[in-house]
Amino acid sequence: MGNVDHASEQELGYDPAKPVTIPDLPSQISDYEDGNLDEEETLSLFGRLIKSGLAWQLQGSYGRMAKALIDGGYLSPKGDILKC
Repeated sequence: MGNVDHASEQELGYDPAKPVTIPDLPSQISDYEDGNLDEEETLSLFGRLIKSGLAWQLQGSYGRMAKALIDGGYLSPKGDILKC
């Protein structure tokens, strides 16, 4: 599961039996990497990445950011937004 080494995929909400599609994913990732997403848009993107399991499959920085947002209480382990 990449860089999230102290939690299981199931604990972090990844269920490969429930694939989630993310419309416009390439443009959203590009906007994130260019710094063009506000806080709510960033949380929404990472929530969807967590729900789909892609947060743990993309390059390591995405898994680390997803884990930091979970640990910080911004997102649940299943990808739900808890606070903005």
